[in-house]
Amino acid sequence: MENIVVIDTETVTGTYGLLSVGAVVLERKGEGVKPLESYFGFSDEYEYGFYFAQQSAYARQNYIKRKPRYEIEAEVADLIRRYDVDAAFAYNARFDKAVARAYMPELKVTWYDLMKPARRILASAEHYPIYKRIHPYAELTKNGLLKRGYSVECVGRYLGLPHETHVAIEDALMETEIAVRLGLFDCAAEC
Repeated sequence: MENIVVIDTETVTGTYGLLSVGAVVLERKGEGVKPLESYFGFSDEYEYGFYFAQQSAYARQNYIKRKPRYEIEAEVADLIRRYDVDAAFAYNARFDKAVARAYMPELKVTWYDLMKPARRILASAEHYPIYKRIHPYAELTKNGLLKRGYSVECVGRYLGLPHETHVAIEDALMETEIAVRLGLFDCAAEC
């Protein structure tokens, strides 16, 4: 039995300015996963940014109070400790890892990227013909990976999931669903 976490972060711009963190803790047994807990932290540090309005609306609808970044860091670190998690997964993990290192250095996990195996799996003969019909601009690299059209939004559309909201917890849940449906937890690459 192994516990893992899927983490998504939303920022003011690029990797600057943590707005929110979404985390979904899962128990992994063989190829199956079972949700254990989810977490959404909305920082009170910034009043602007690309997706500030989305975080704010979600927080209001769910009665979530804004918190200082250090409290969010402590809560996510505690969640990881409580469930004995040592592996964090993210779609485009380099981004979330960079944000976590800059704004939540207490998070001590090994990061695994879900995007790289998604690019390979969706380029396979099983998926690519259908994927190409949904995303006509999708192309393959010489190495047999998707060259473009592999964002969370694109993959979610292919799998019939709702649109990406850019609310950290909702996107973490969507990334979890993508990983489950495509079997990405077993082939994610350490970054």
